[in-house]
Amino acid sequence: MRLNRLRTIASTLVSTHHIYYKWRGHESCANRVPARIGPFSFPKHNAGAFLPNRALSRVFAVVAIASLLAMGKLWARSQEGVPGAQGPTRQKQSPLQRESSCVGSSVQKITFPGVNETDQQMLRSMIPTQEGKPLGREQLQESLRILFATGRFSELSAECEPAANGEVTLSFANAANYFIGLVRVEGGPGHPTESQIVNASKLQLGEPFSAEKIKRALENIKRLLAENEYYRAVVTYSQRKIPETQQVEITFRIHSGDAARVGTITVQRGGLYSVGQLEDIAHLHPGDIVTAQKVSDAIERVRKHLQKRGRWLAQVAIANKTYNPALNTVDYALAIEVGPRVEIRVEGFFVSKGILKRNVPVYEEHALDDDLLNEGRRNLLSYMETRGYSDAVVTLRREADPQAEIMRVIYQIDPGQRHKLVKVEVTGNKYFRVEDLRPLLRVQAASLALPHGTFSQALLRSGVRDVENMYRANGFAQVKVEIQVQDNYRNAKNHLAVTVHIEEGPQTRVGDFQIIGSTQLNDPVFQNLYTGPGQPFSDTRIADDRDIILNYYFDSGFPNAMFEASAIPAAGNSMNVTYNVHEGERFYVNRVLISGREHTRPYVVDHELQTLPGDPLSQGDLLRTQQKLYDLGIFSQVDTAVQNPEGVQTRKNVLVQVQEAKRYTFNYGAGFEFQTGVSTGSSTQPLGKNGVSPLASLDVTRLNFRGRDHTITFGSRVGSLQQRGLISYQAPRWFNNPNWKLSLTGFFDHTLDVSTFTSQRLEGSVQAEQVVSRKVDSTPVGVMNYRFNYRLVKATNVRVSPEQIPLLSLPVRVGEPGFSYLRNHRDNDLETTRGSYYSIDGGVAASYFGSEADFSRVLVQNSTYHPFGKINGRQFVFARSTRIGLENAFANTIITQPGQPTPANFSLIPLPERFFMGGGNSHRGFGLNQAGPRDPVTGFPIGGSALFLNNLELRFPPPTLPFVHDNLSFAIFHDMGNVFTDGNHMLDSLLRWHQNKALCGQRLNSPFQAGSGAALCNYNYISQAIGLGVRYKTPVGPVRFDFGYNLNPTVFPNFCMKTKSTAGKILHPTCPATLTYFGTKQASPFNVYFSIGQTF
Repeated sequence: MRLNRLRTIASTLVSTHHIYYKWRGHESCANRVPARIGPFSFPKHNAGAFLPNRALSRVFAVVAIASLLAMGKLWARSQEGVPGAQGPTRQKQSPLQRESSCVGSSVQKITFPGVNETDQQMLRSMIPTQEGKPLGREQLQESLRILFATGRFSELSAECEPAANGEVTLSFANAANYFIGLVRVEGGPGHPTESQIVNASKLQLGEPFSAEKIKRALENIKRLLAENEYYRAVVTYSQRKIPETQQVEITFRIHSGDAARVGTITVQRGGLYSVGQLEDIAHLHPGDIVTAQKVSDAIERVRKHLQKRGRWLAQVAIANKTYNPALNTVDYALAIEVGPRVEIRVEGFFVSKGILKRNVPVYEEHALDDDLLNEGRRNLLSYMETRGYSDAVVTLRREADPQAEIMRVIYQIDPGQRHKLVKVEVTGNKYFRVEDLRPLLRVQAASLALPHGTFSQALLRSGVRDVENMYRANGFAQVKVEIQVQDNYRNAKNHLAVTVHIEEGPQTRVGDFQIIGSTQLNDPVFQNLYTGPGQPFSDTRIADDRDIILNYYFDSGFPNAMFEASAIPAAGNSMNVTYNVHEGERFYVNRVLISGREHTRPYVVDHELQTLPGDPLSQGDLLRTQQKLYDLGIFSQVDTAVQNPEGVQTRKNVLVQVQEAKRYTFNYGAGFEFQTGVSTGSSTQPLGKNGVSPLASLDVTRLNFRGRDHTITFGSRVGSLQQRGLISYQAPRWFNNPNWKLSLTGFFDHTLDVSTFTSQRLEGSVQAEQVVSRKVDSTPVGVMNYRFNYRLVKATNVRVSPEQIPLLSLPVRVGEPGFSYLRNHRDNDLETTRGSYYSIDGGVAASYFGSEADFSRVLVQNSTYHPFGKINGRQFVFARSTRIGLENAFANTIITQPGQPTPANFSLIPLPERFFMGGGNSHRGFGLNQAGPRDPVTGFPIGGSALFLNNLELRFPPPTLPFVHDNLSFAIFHDMGNVFTDGNHMLDSLLRWHQNKALCGQRLNSPFQAGSGAALCNYNYISQAIGLGVRYKTPVGPVRFDFGYNLNPTVFPNFCMKTKSTAGKILHPTCPATLTYFGTKQASPFNVYFSIGQTF
C-alpha cells in the first residue's frame, strides 16, 4: 500500500494551521545554538531549515500555496460525477485529502526506522503523540519539533500508513546525525606528536560531525606540519560510521615527506654580531632540520644573550620566512633591534644583585617597561619595610647617555631610621580569639628568626582588610578596625608597637530559614550548609551555599539547576532567609560507549566505570571514571564526554576514550645517602665510618600484560650498601575483587648495611593483599597482607669470634609463611600533621615449610601525630612512634648470649634474620645498624632477638625566612631504645638507663678468656639520644638532615691480635700474636643523617 505522507508548510511567522511536516538540519542555524549550561547544554528548542530574514517572502509563499490548494480542492469537487475524472482522483489524492485520512485516526504504532528498540522507547516517551490516541496536527507539529531538538537527526519526516480497524501506523523517517568518536593518527613524523596533531584538528569528542569540521581539521593539521617544516606533507583521512552508536571514527593518514632544512639566514639591522656569530648563538645553522619549537628557542637564545649583556630593550623576531620548494629549504630573515645597554642599580642603600633580581620583575619577565619598573619600586619598598625600614622612600629615575648607548635605571632609596617591631596587640575582639586574628595581620613581632620583625604599611592595610572580611563573613556587617602605630615604644628609640582595635558591632543572625523547590532535601548536603537558623548571616555564607547546592545538582544530573536567595529583615538583628531552587530537568546515562582499546580487555575498563546506564548524568562520576582509569597505570590519556551535548533528550550516551600507554617503560636514576656507621665490606672498624653511599637504579616495566592490568617489573639497585635485582608480577583485582591483589616476587640481594657481615639473599615470595577498609574517597585505610617467603640466606665476611664463623656463615634456607596488617589514618603520608599509623608483621619459619632454622617473629609499630598551638596560623606537631619486635626460637634453634658457645646439634637464628637498629629511620643515636649486642672479640654488632624503640619528635611550623620563604622547618627529637639478645632481657632492661661498663673491662694486656672478663660485656640497656632535625620542602617530600647526640653511647671491649688477610696482608701489625685486651671503645655520640621523607 502506498504511504500517505503528511506534508505541510513550515513557517516562523504566519501559518493558518501551524502544521509541520519535515525538519532538516542546517549549518546556518549553528550560530543560534544556546550557550552551554553546566557540564553539557540542552537547548530549549531547535530551528528547522528556515531563516527569519526570509519571513516576508514566506508569507507570500504560504498565501500562494494555500490559494492553489483551495483552487485544487474546488476543481476536484467540480469534477465529481465527471466520468473521465473519477479514476485519477482515486489513484492520487490531493495532499489535504491524504492528510485528512490520517489526522484524527487512532495511532496503532509509532516507529523510528533505523533506531534500536531501547532508543525508540525513549523517543516515544518524549513526544505528545502517543500510541492508542488520535493523531492531531498540533501534537504532530510538537512531536517533530521535540524529536529534531534531540540532535539525533539531520532529516526527519512523519509518514503514516493505514492499519486494521481504521487505525494508522506512524513512522518517523529519518537520517541520523553522527558524532565525533575516536580520532587516530597514522604515519605521524614524531614531532609534532600524534596527540598534538589530534589536538590541532579541534575535533571534540561527542560533538556533531560535519564535512565542514573535517575540512577545518585538515587545514589545521597541515598548518601545524608546516610550522614544523613539513611543507611537503600530504594529509588524508578516512571515516568509519557506526550506525548502532551514531559515532564516526576518523583516521588521519600523514605522509610527511622530508622535513625542510634551514636555507640561508640573513640579518636585518644586526648591529653587534655577524651572521655566523648569530647562528652560533641561536644554535641554528644552514642545513639544520628545524621545528617550530627549535626556531622559537633560537629566537629566545638570541634575546637572552643580548639581555645578559644589558640589552633589555632588544627586540628579536623573524622578519620573513621563505620556503623554497625546489630545494625544500626555508630562508630566514632575522630582524634585530639591539637597543641601548640598560643598567639597573640602587643608590642610597646597599641591595645585593640577587635581591635586586628577585624584586625587579624585569629580570623575570625579560622585558623592560614602565609597569615592570614601577612594580620593582613597590617591591623594593616592601623589602625595605620588612627589613625594619618602615619610613623608607624609594623613587625611580632614568638617565640616558646616547653617546655611550647606555640607559640607566636608578632606584634611589632613602632608608630613614631602622625600626624594630616589638609588639603586635589586638584589642576589642570578643567573637574571635587573638590566636585566630593575629595570622591575618601578616605583620610579625621581632623574634630570633626575624630580628627586626616584619612590618610595612602595605602588609598592615592588607591584614586589616582580611580581619574585616572575616568579621563580615560571620555576620558583623558594621565592624570597624582601627590601627595605631606607636614609635619609640616605652621610650626605646625606633621600637614600634602596633595596636589593632576592633569595634565588632552587632552580629546579624539567621532567623527563619527555608528551602523551597527542591526534591532532594533529605540529602546530607543540605544538612551541612553554612546558613541555618541561629547561624551568622552574611553574603559570603550565602554565596558558599549557592556553590554547594549548585555543585550538588550539577553532580546529580541537573545541569540546568538555578538558585535564588532572598533575605528579609526580622526582629532582633536577624534575617529570614529563603533559598529558592529551580531544579530543571534531570538527565540520565543511556549507554556508556568505550573506544580506543587495542590490547586491553573490555572488563578491565568496565570494572573502573563510575557511571552506568540508568545513573544520573554526573560530571563528578565522569571525572572519577577518568581518575580510576588513570590509576590503572596502563593508559596515557583518558577522555570522557557526553555525546550530542546540545540535544534535549534526557538520556545521554557517555563516551569514554582511552589511549594505551607504551607497554614497556624504562626508569633510571642516581643519588646518594650520607650517614654514620657505613660499612665498606672490608673494614676492620667495628663502628664503621662516616661516608657517602652512591646509589643507581634501573627499572624495566611491562604494563598491561596479556591485556589485563597486570604488571611485570624488573628492578635493580646498585650502591655501596646494597646491590639488588628483583622481578615481580602484580595482578590487581584478584578473584575479580577490587580489594584483592596478588604479587609474585623473586630477587637476589647483596647487602653490606651491617658492618659485621655481608648478607646474600636469594628469595621468592607469594603475597596476597586485601583492603579491609577504605575512606570515603576510597583511599585504603586497613590493609592485610598474607605471604609465603622462601629464601636462601648467607652471611659472608663474618667478623665475629673465630669459633662462631663456621656456624654463622653457613647458607641457611628459611621457609616462612606470614602476615601483616596496616591501618593508616594519617592525613598525609609525606607531611603528616594529624592521625595515626599502626602496623603488625608476623611470621613463622619452621621445618614444616622447608626451613632449616625454626623461629617465629613479630614486629609491631604504632605512631600518632597531634597538632597543637599556632604560630602565624600554622601548628606545631607532636609525633610519636613506638616499635617492639620479638623473635622466639624453637626446636633445634636456640638464642645465645654474645660469646656463649653453641651446643652441638643446635643452630642459631641466622645473622640476616635478626633485628638490627640504628640510622636515620630508627634510632638516631647510633650509626647505621650499630645498636645492640656485639661480638666480644671483634666488637662488631651481631643483632638480637628483641627490639624496643620509642621516637618522640616535636615538629615546628615553618617560619618565613629570606630566600627560602616557608620551605624550611625544624624539629627536635628524642629517641630511646635498643636491640636485646632476647625478650626477657628486653623486659628486664626497660628501666635500665645506663650500660654496666664495669662488665666490659678486665686487666690490660691480658688474654681473651671465653665466658669470663670482658667477654661478659652486657649490652642490655635503654640508649637515649636527642637531636635537631632540619627539613626542606620539595615536591617529592621533605629533604631531611638529622643531627643526633647519644646521651649514653655503647661501650665494648677492644681485643686485638696480629692476623693475615686472605690476600696474605698483615692486619693489625702492632698487635701481639695472641688475642689481647687493650681496654674499651665507645661508639661515637654524634651522628649525622641525610635522606628524603620524615623519620616516621
